[in-house]
Amino acid sequence: MSIQISYSESLDTLTDSQLDGFLAHWDFAPPPGTLLRMLRGSSLVILARDDKKCVVCGYVAALSDQVTCGYISALEVRPEYRGCGIGTMLIRRITDRLHVYGTYLSCAPSMIPFYESVGFRQVSGMTKRNAKLINES
Repeated sequence: MSIQISYSESLDTLTDSQLDGFLAHWDFAPPPGTLLRMLRGSSLVILARDDKKCVVCGYVAALSDQVTCGYISALEVRPEYRGCGIGTMLIRRITDRLHVYGTYLSCAPSMIPFYESVGFRQVSGMTKRNAKLINES
């Protein structure tokens, strides 16, 4: 597959329909518009677009205090674009742009080798989910 990918931080023309199909891996069905709201609320977002097909093929989003730490809240590449280096490019671009002392994320165990391959290492962490918000969807 010959693809030409461009990367952008602009969400100006992004619509819900361009994001259809993302978040399918979540363990609950988020309400419509969740991803677009999440991206717009993030400190930094980078989109990957297939220039030939005019489709968003991946994205990465982060929250940051812009000094000491950044948290990568989401990274996703559409299944048909995986294995092309898009995820690697997204993670490298966002960590470069965050330019903080530490960048953190949480991931599924199956993704650990990917993140280790781009320089992350495992640390322990904690989480608390808001069951009320999950049950509202």
